[in-house]
Amino acid sequence: MKPSFVITAFVLAFFFSGCRKFHQDKIVADATPYTPTNLYPIERLPTYFNRVAVLPSFHADSSSPALNYSDSIVLKELSKIGIFEPVSVSSQFCLKNFGKKRLSSAESLPGSFFKVIEENFAANGVLFIELHSFNSYRPLSIGIRAKLVDIKSGEFMWAVDETIDGGDASVIVSAHAYERNNYVQSLSAKTSSSILKSPRLFSKFAMNTIFSTLPNR
Repeated sequence: MKPSFVITAFVLAFFFSGCRKFHQDKIVADATPYTPTNLYPIERLPTYFNRVAVLPSFHADSSSPALNYSDSIVLKELSKIGIFEPVSVSSQFCLKNFGKKRLSSAESLPGSFFKVIEENFAANGVLFIELHSFNSYRPLSIGIRAKLVDIKSGEFMWAVDETIDGGDASVIVSAHAYERNNYVQSLSAKTSSSILKSPRLFSKFAMNTIFSTLPNR
């Protein structure tokens, strides 16, 4: 193979790679921030609704790496929103009282479920979190199904079912904004964004985005 041919091929490859990146950057630049749409919120939470028992995150695959940090992320991001006091329900408590470490809102719950939660956590509501999909490789993505239930009435106060895809331009815009607002001290002009590379950081963004749709009290 002639040297000139090798150089030409390299130049062309570099050119087309640059064109693709330019095109992708333009799509992201023109995108509107991501907003969850597949949700149901009541207009306003009742005045008494000020303490919520947060169940351990559920995933059909109990060995999913997302479960290693999801519970702590959920509690922290809920606390940031500040609409009510979130109280963590441990997986061991669930195992002891309900026979399972993690419960899905789609399955039948024990008849005494709400009574046990209310008596042990003095809670007004229960929050179910289900991770129905999780991809830890780029582009990162996470599917979140969440339901907030009033213990007194058994009614839904809020429900959402979204898949947040790190390859979507709108998600990229919102993820970068979240990173700038929350981790500005760790970023500099010479530091590239890490939110679309870190499953844990991306999960924080996803939960924060989902919880931002909760109704006010």
